[in-house]
Amino acid sequence: MLAAAVALVIAGVDQSIPEAAAKFLPIIDGEAAKDLLRLVAGGMLTVTTVTLSVTMLVLNLAANQASPRAVPELMADPITQNALSTFLATFVFAVAALGMFGFEAVSGAGVTLMFGTSMLLGIWAIRYLLQWMHHVAASTKLNRIIVKIYDQAGDRLDTYFAMARTDEGAASPSDTEEEDGALVRARTTGYVQLVNVDSMAQSAESLDLRVKLDAAEGDFVYSATPLMTVWGETRHDEDAQAQLARSVAIGGERTPEDDPRLGIEILSEIACRALSPSMNDPQSAIVCINYLAALLTRAGQVPASAYPVAVVKGGRVTRRVIAFDQFLIRAFRPVVREGAGQVEVVKRVLYALAEMVPVISEDHLKTVAEEADRAAELARDRLTLEDDRNAVEEAAKAVKAALHERD
Repeated sequence: MLAAAVALVIAGVDQSIPEAAAKFLPIIDGEAAKDLLRLVAGGMLTVTTVTLSVTMLVLNLAANQASPRAVPELMADPITQNALSTFLATFVFAVAALGMFGFEAVSGAGVTLMFGTSMLLGIWAIRYLLQWMHHVAASTKLNRIIVKIYDQAGDRLDTYFAMARTDEGAASPSDTEEEDGALVRARTTGYVQLVNVDSMAQSAESLDLRVKLDAAEGDFVYSATPLMTVWGETRHDEDAQAQLARSVAIGGERTPEDDPRLGIEILSEIACRALSPSMNDPQSAIVCINYLAALLTRAGQVPASAYPVAVVKGGRVTRRVIAFDQFLIRAFRPVVREGAGQVEVVKRVLYALAEMVPVISEDHLKTVAEEADRAAELARDRLTLEDDRNAVEEAAKAVKAALHERD
């Protein structure tokens, strides 16, 4: 729209340009300007079509190579969005300018301005085309995809832990939970995308109810899934239950904005796909393990007391919170399950756990010890060579030694 408006403005002001200023503008033949506009319009249409086709190819490649759940993150790529918007804007300007010529609304200095503007937009589009070509070649690399998911997962973790600093009205669990509460099941099918705790607390206070959420962001719910439990005199009232349920947004796919587990699960899924017989790429799995270890270290450095609390808003709402053990289980258990028969994968998981131990909070050491024992035991059952089993034992001893130093 802005590009079309620029063409209309040029057509409207060409007669308003002072004659003294117009003398400094070069005289451009109208046919030459129209030829350039036709060239720009045709070129931009072709470039836009090719860009969209290649983008779809890259997204398909990412879905096959990494994970289908990584595609939404790649679709938010600003370079591709800027390139497409530039190509489309240049095309719209060229078409609008040709329309002005067709209505004979451009003459004199306006022809020169149209010619100059189309030249500038064409050069700018070529600049974005070159940048996008370099970017799309780099973005197909699996390591780049992994890093992008890691960065976004780290941002989500920071947002999640920031909740603990903004929680207001935290309280101890209410005695009303011992009473018979009304179970509210999901009314739609999909993933929990957002729980608006503030809105739910306001509704609960106005209805004089207390609510305990049975689902968190990222959970899949349907008509048989408990969504929340409600206590209070009007707990069985359907209108009251519906009002509370409106504070929970449910959609067809998981969104990362309020789901701190999603990025970790995607990295774990990429590692599992790399370990599948069709790909057989343990080194890519190890790259994922490294970034998962970095995320888990960030989560582990936060003491349990600094995690978001469950009971908030003066006890009106009890939500489900994600603890460190859930992050650790979702990160490494699938990888160990798929890679227990490959010594380098299990060793990297165990050494990653050993590296975490000195820097994470002591609240999480027991969880790390349990996961290390589980990984080592599973590897012993899968590995057939004695040397491989010995290597896993050495890695398991490294975890125990690190834990012993923290005692």
